[in-house]
Amino acid sequence: PTFIGYPRSGRAFHFYGLPVHEYPDLIKICGHGGPPVDPDHRDAAPTPATTGNVSKLIKKFFKGVATTPSIYESCMYTNSPDENPVLDRHPQFNNIIIGAGFSGHGFKLSPVIGKILFLRAAHTWQLPWLLPHHQEGL
Repeated sequence: PTFIGYPRSGRAFHFYGLPVHEYPDLIKICGHGGPPVDPDHRDAAPTPATTGNVSKLIKKFFKGVATTPSIYESCMYTNSPDENPVLDRHPQFNNIIIGAGFSGHGFKLSPVIGKILFLRAAHTWQLPWLLPHHQEGL
């Protein structure tokens, strides 16, 4: 099973889950968000700050599932201030194309992001799926 949950309140925290084939008989249940993580210490022991919200959600929605992680792994990704990616030319160097800040969504968007960056690099920025007034902001 695969699922995603958004809170009804205005909080930004949401969670998701999906099967994890490398760990038979387990399911990945994660919170999207959390404190900044030092990449040199990403596998540090979990703390209430990193597992608390997910444990509460598991207790509420998944009766009989342990609220303490069997395996804990932190995910590394960048966040832009508005959680939208940056897809554009460098402001000073026209031969550099930037694709960054995917806020944890880059992998699932990679086919279309690759096409957008290619079109931007090839100077053919007319994307057929955008309305003309949206193309000006790209």
